[in-house]
Amino acid sequence: MSDKLSEREFEKVIIGDLTSEDTSWEEGELEPLYERFDPGGYRRRENRHYDKEFALIPEDVLKFVKATQPDEWEKLEEFHGEGADDKFLNTLDRQIKRKGAIEVLRNGLRLSGARFEQLAYFEPATDRNKEAVENYEQNIFSVIPRLRYQPDSNLEVDLVVFLNGIPIFTAELKGDFTGQDVTDAKDQYRTDRDPRDKLFSPGRCLAHFAVDPEEVYMSTELEGQDTTFLPFNKGHDEGAGNPPNPSGYRTSYFWKYLLSPDSVLDIVQNFITEFRERDDQGDLTDEEFLVFPRYHQLQAVRRSIVDAEQNGPGERYLIQHSAGSGKTFTISWLGHQLAEIHNEENEPVFDSVIVISDRRVLDDQLQHHMQQFSQVEGVVANVEDNSQELKGALESGEKIIVTTIHKFDYIVEEMDDLSDRNFAVLIDEAHSSQTGELKDSQTRALSEESAMEGDEDEEEMSVQDRLNQDMEGRGVLSNVSSFAFTATPKEKTLEMFGEKTEDGGYEAFSLYSMRQAIEEGFILDVLQNYTTYEDYFNLLKTIEDNPEFEESKAKRLLKSFVDSHDLVISKKTEIIVEHFVEEVMYRVNGKAKAMVVTGSREQVVKYKRAFDEYLSDNNYNFEALAAFSDFKYEGEKLTEKHVNQDLDTKVEDRFEEDDARIIIVANKFQTGFDQPLLHTMYVDKKLGGVRAVQTLSRLNRTHPDKEDTMVVDFKNDPEDIQDAFEDFYTKTRVRQGTNPQLVYDLEEELRDFRLFKDSEVEEFTEVWYSKDADQNQLSAVLDPVKERYRNTDEETKDEFRKKLKDFIQLYSFLIKVVNFRDEELHKLYQFARVFFRKLDVERGEMPNEVKQFVDLDQYHIKEVASEEDRSLEHSSGDLDPTHKKKDGSSKTEEQKSPLENIVEMLNQQFGYEVDEQDKTFIKHLKERLEENDALKQTVDKNSTEKAQMKFENVTRKEMLDMIDQNTQFFNKATNDDEFAEVFHNWLFNQFISSSKEDTRGLIEKGRSKTVEFEERLLPDTISDDLAKERVAQHIAAFANTAGGHLIIGVDKEGNVQGLEKDFKSITKGQEGFKKQLENALAEHLGETFATQETEVQFSTLREHSVCEVKVEPNDEPIKFGGEELYVRENSDTKQLSSRDAKKYIKKHFRG
Repeated sequence: MSDKLSEREFEKVIIGDLTSEDTSWEEGELEPLYERFDPGGYRRRENRHYDKEFALIPEDVLKFVKATQPDEWEKLEEFHGEGADDKFLNTLDRQIKRKGAIEVLRNGLRLSGARFEQLAYFEPATDRNKEAVENYEQNIFSVIPRLRYQPDSNLEVDLVVFLNGIPIFTAELKGDFTGQDVTDAKDQYRTDRDPRDKLFSPGRCLAHFAVDPEEVYMSTELEGQDTTFLPFNKGHDEGAGNPPNPSGYRTSYFWKYLLSPDSVLDIVQNFITEFRERDDQGDLTDEEFLVFPRYHQLQAVRRSIVDAEQNGPGERYLIQHSAGSGKTFTISWLGHQLAEIHNEENEPVFDSVIVISDRRVLDDQLQHHMQQFSQVEGVVANVEDNSQELKGALESGEKIIVTTIHKFDYIVEEMDDLSDRNFAVLIDEAHSSQTGELKDSQTRALSEESAMEGDEDEEEMSVQDRLNQDMEGRGVLSNVSSFAFTATPKEKTLEMFGEKTEDGGYEAFSLYSMRQAIEEGFILDVLQNYTTYEDYFNLLKTIEDNPEFEESKAKRLLKSFVDSHDLVISKKTEIIVEHFVEEVMYRVNGKAKAMVVTGSREQVVKYKRAFDEYLSDNNYNFEALAAFSDFKYEGEKLTEKHVNQDLDTKVEDRFEEDDARIIIVANKFQTGFDQPLLHTMYVDKKLGGVRAVQTLSRLNRTHPDKEDTMVVDFKNDPEDIQDAFEDFYTKTRVRQGTNPQLVYDLEEELRDFRLFKDSEVEEFTEVWYSKDADQNQLSAVLDPVKERYRNTDEETKDEFRKKLKDFIQLYSFLIKVVNFRDEELHKLYQFARVFFRKLDVERGEMPNEVKQFVDLDQYHIKEVASEEDRSLEHSSGDLDPTHKKKDGSSKTEEQKSPLENIVEMLNQQFGYEVDEQDKTFIKHLKERLEENDALKQTVDKNSTEKAQMKFENVTRKEMLDMIDQNTQFFNKATNDDEFAEVFHNWLFNQFISSSKEDTRGLIEKGRSKTVEFEERLLPDTISDDLAKERVAQHIAAFANTAGGHLIIGVDKEGNVQGLEKDFKSITKGQEGFKKQLENALAEHLGETFATQETEVQFSTLREHSVCEVKVEPNDEPIKFGGEELYVRENSDTKQLSSRDAKKYIKKHFRG
């Protein structure tokens, strides 16, 4: 094999870069942070320098110790004379074997009255200590290629890196053209590198790397075939792997960046940790292992540290790291390092670092990690419930304080008062409270009404919401930097903590995407096995009279009634149990567990009772548990202990036991629940957006025996769930920031109601800011305004209340992200905030007799989707801005309809068969769709498959809105799958081909999937005879896809060129041109198509003639020249390969 293609050539490049004195980066190779770490600076050593007995380079060890600690060495020589060298090396060998290299490097060793404090000197926090700086510069970095590590053996390891003569890293290399890759390097460690050899024994080296030109993997401990390797890759396109490097190998960052001297010292000092796990009782075990950061963890911490050093306090950072990212380790590393950094004046950047977790379970985990990462006793203070203890910790300047989100209000107030001190706040806000403590009061928790209506307030109060709410009105604290960690940032969180982009949007400061976590194997893809069920039911009207109720509210409460009905829950319970027994319980080596997610605590209890009965009747030997916060039901206070048969432990602890296989929840444990054995989730609750992702992601935890997951969904549209995941699969960003002008628009709209006067706002302000003001004084000011409000009609009340709420929310949000202070606006905000609490808000509740009028006639459940491709697309998820101006009223007047109509709507939507009456319905539906400009844009911008999915979603919604016009046809088009498929395909094609835009409008819109431009039909020269072919190919592509418009006489940029040159080459002008076009189509696409399947018209634009060819989608494939199949993809015409053409025809054409 040529040397240029060998593994040695790869090794040669690495050794050359490591030992180079040229510390510059090549163009295209430099990334953020890299310039702080100069590559090179190593000394090349050979095998003769290595002592196999000690597993050291004695020359480097002794040189470093004697240069940095001469006084101690003198003591050693006084005691041992000429034997000092051997004594030191023997002692060092024993200490590394007993304590590990990381402990010895950091804390040195003692022998014979001499104290060698360190065997590596790290970069000083300040340059005030000259001796520390000099010692830091004495560090020796060495590398030995092809090290023969065994006595009396020629076994070699490709690369070993030494720090002051102590081996810290080994590497096995595989070249690009050798037929081997990083997998072979990992296998070599597992099979050929014996952990009993001194060099590879636990704790001797800090990490072992498998490296090829494409990827890097690392392990901190070799255990034969059980060795675990983790990726140390940068990620590529928000997925796994590494991006191309224009200056060389993709993995050059490993030896030029990671192994650069300053980077190595930083990792040894601040990252590599000896970590001890805890047992089930929370006690530390005797087993220790080394923790080495993955690439995204290293970068997130380093970037945050550098930015904090440069910009000081008063900044906000969003760390968007997916589940499986090792977030707790990242928080621990960052917290400890923030506590130590200094600014250019050699002053600490932060006086204290506060780490805030969202719940007690994770709080214990964080405390454990923070303590383990601490190299000095007493640095970490844990504060749980005592506010005085927390106050004392803040005032005394404790370096690191770990507490909970429930103390956040108090913390912010204290930090504001301690304005002469600087704080870093790390917030793990990815999960909602699982204890219910974030609710406003226990009154809410015990509310029977909340249990019935789905616990909406409890669900919405996630930690992100609580965090954002608690910061309302405070603005940016100049002495506080906040670091928010979440896998699923909401729009408001992105705008509050994210970085502003050039296009006005916001994105995370650091990203480790869900896609990368899945591809790297740290979490599972929960959408791989996703099955939805549609429940169909029929309601009978049980009374003859027809009272009127508000439509939308009646629909919601009737649906709640149906879902809570014992018959429905009983049927679903049967499905769930049998599915679990047949498909789930044998998975994960027979230990698989499942979660049932319901819409309310009442449903949890009903499900629990149904499960108990069904499991008992069928002699199943496992148990289903119910998890919920206490509430009143049918006049009785229900608790987990009572419902779970006098449970004597926490429900989550009971769920750990083998016979507890299913857990039923409403909001509890939807998030913040780490159970690797959880394999399947049964969803009987509407989910969307962040909530959908967080809930389903509880399944994604990995386990050695867990190969996949499963979701069975009774409630949601699979496309809605997939859309929710698309937002977070790669990068989440807000398209555009909130427009501050909107708050002034809302102010004007509020004043237009003329319900309050400026003098009343001023009077309120004087009372509000008065030290001795009371509620009586406030009522005296606000009651006249409230009286005017009461005297308005219901529509005005609704509209004013909505605008008032929008104004309060928008203003409180803007003052945290926009630097403006408007005194008059702030007065109105305080006035609005207090007045809003006094409004008489009618509850959205339907009279109970509605439920008495209705009963279930029949109930059946139908599986509708399991085999469809739910793979997530590789694209950034763009979220809408937090606040958008809505055109007109955001709340339309709720129309009254007879109860019979509401019952019919539910019947048709969920499966009641009726006779077909379709013509008028189809006509009106078609008109509504054609008037939907947003739908047109969606169809134009997406692939045909995705466009049709989106189209069908909108169509279903439009049909639902029109249901009262023709219930029979709605039912037919909803429940008959074959009919629905034919109808939707026809409707989609009609929509594509019925554009109302004229030629000018099409040109202004530009090229798209349904619009294409060609400058000429006839060639400029005899040799250029491709113009007609291009025209025919475009037209064939439109016919094979979804129809469209070809405009001839316009260049690709949309500039009108005209047909005048073509007209000069033919006779009869437009008629002759049309004949030439027909001949071209007949030649390439066939006579029939040329004469029947296109519509040609001419227009005059800017004094030029253009030709528009309108093409309908064809029922059969149209092949160019009888063989080639062309289709439209985005705004291009593409020829499909023979194989792809067959697949396309099979999928898109019948017969």
